[in-house]
Amino acid sequence: MLKKKLLALSLALSAFAASAFAEEPIAAEYRNLLQSGNFYVEYDTEENDIYLLKIVAGQNGMRMERSDYRDSLSTMLGITKKTWPDTLYRDGKYYRFADKKRATVAAEHQLNDPNIDPKGGWNAVRNVLAFPEEFAALWNGDPFKQQSHVFGAPVYVGSGKRTVGKKEYACDIYVSPMYSQAKTVLAETKYYYCYEAGQLKLIDKALVSGGQEHHLGNIRIKKFTNVIPDKTFQMPKGLKVYSVGLGDMNDLIEQPVMVEEY
Repeated sequence: MLKKKLLALSLALSAFAASAFAEEPIAAEYRNLLQSGNFYVEYDTEENDIYLLKIVAGQNGMRMERSDYRDSLSTMLGITKKTWPDTLYRDGKYYRFADKKRATVAAEHQLNDPNIDPKGGWNAVRNVLAFPEEFAALWNGDPFKQQSHVFGAPVYVGSGKRTVGKKEYACDIYVSPMYSQAKTVLAETKYYYCYEAGQLKLIDKALVSGGQEHHLGNIRIKKFTNVIPDKTFQMPKGLKVYSVGLGDMNDLIEQPVMVEEY
């Protein structure tokens, strides 16, 4: 009888340990969604009553990102979100939008041209389209992401509870090491994936150094789906697209060449 009780207790403890160190079930669904290349993720950050609303979307090899800075006044006035991208990749070309009427395009091979317009930020255009590093625990293989030898891939270390603001969440915890040139660990970045009703609602980030944890901020997830709204990758009507500057005569006389019109 004693052996049976001890066995039952052992099994119960094993089950408890497994549940305490198991990711939220939907984490696997999120991974599959991102790796499929077809997704629509909307999130925001907030500071001093001003927040940045961000959208990253992918579909059939295309990638789009846009940002919208909002504050209490624009919200009160009912000013709607902009509907055109900031940056778009499709058909082997990168588009950067000044507004919904004007954009500049560079082909993939032009990004390495030493004469490319230095003011356009084309050297970082791929990174702009990448998912923010907060999502790396779900997808560390984003082809638009700049590879780093300093930060290691996030590793799941357990689950628990975390209070953010006045709200308590169930959370999965991941740790990413920060390496020196000698490959020693200098510090760690800790990510708390906070869930509510089984859905990812918030990613809270902290730096762990010298045994101390320092809060770095968070992002709040608004949408995480493979349902992509219509016109997400569509060029705005009336858009004029100009060729990127490569130091030729058109650049010197400041008359860029229009190459596409919609």
